[in-house]
Amino acid sequence: MNPIDQAAPELSIIVPAFNEAEGIAAFLSQLFGELAHCSDSYEVWVVDDGSRDASWERLRAELARYPQLHGLRFSRNFGKEAAILAGLRHVRGRAVVVMDADGQHPPALLPQMLALWRRGEAQIVAAQKANRDTDTWFARLNARLFNGLMHTLTGLDLEGASDFRLLDRRVVDALLAFPEKVRFFRGMTVWTGFTTVPLPFDVAPRIAGSSQWSTGQLMRLAITAITSYSAKPLSMIFRLGLFGMVAAALLLMQAVYSWTTHVAVSGWTSMTVVVLFFGSANLLGIGVLGAYLAQIFDEIKARPEFLVGEILPAPGNAGITGPDAAGTSRS
Repeated sequence: MNPIDQAAPELSIIVPAFNEAEGIAAFLSQLFGELAHCSDSYEVWVVDDGSRDASWERLRAELARYPQLHGLRFSRNFGKEAAILAGLRHVRGRAVVVMDADGQHPPALLPQMLALWRRGEAQIVAAQKANRDTDTWFARLNARLFNGLMHTLTGLDLEGASDFRLLDRRVVDALLAFPEKVRFFRGMTVWTGFTTVPLPFDVAPRIAGSSQWSTGQLMRLAITAITSYSAKPLSMIFRLGLFGMVAAALLLMQAVYSWTTHVAVSGWTSMTVVVLFFGSANLLGIGVLGAYLAQIFDEIKARPEFLVGEILPAPGNAGITGPDAAGTSRS
């Protein structure tokens, strides 16, 4: 673990952003207004995850107003997990906060998070959603299904969890030491086992626009998280196979009994149901195995997690060190 740099800022903020052009200026105004009162030394990194709107241009326009503001733009959309990782690799703060750019993670919670960390009560302060009243019923349903699936298959209780959390520098260094390419930030911070204090908050309305998360994206995130943290689906396939063997043995006994007693075996309906059931089970099993193989395939390719298209201010001018354009750390 790297020694703590006492010359580093006390606090770093990582803000993943995707298509947030309408609200990024208002969000930064709220954020810097709060930071001015809760810390004397801080930096803010906004990571543009390949936005297709004018988010990067709006961010560039805000640089003159906030000397502590930095921007990093991906060459294309690599996903929120990659954006968080890029931020973690660039920030220097002794405490690091990850929060969304849509305003639903209230900056007003920062003083409480910092107070818990400064008193040494927590190495991770995990902001938890006390309610989701600002979300649509469909978004709440998606979240409930996602959290239920995660708890059932991985044992991780993510009810009310969010990416809005404060990490001590030791936690950041531990996360950066993980070698895997496929990441799930919430699960990884829980897995580390560092002292964690939950902090409830009310989800604020979005500053502008609408959620970028679709049901398909949540499903892909769930598959990534499950295959990263649990082999339980594989054991479920094994148990399903055992069940199939038992069912096949019972059917064989019934067929032998019918043959010895000269009782005709009843119709094709039951046979069709059995064939369809086990045919579908085989396809499901192959699909689960395929998900794990895809995970292994992504890992062994060893491609960079992201590609940086542009950094503001330019590293040469700002004296900032961090990952190079391939997303790997400089030596």
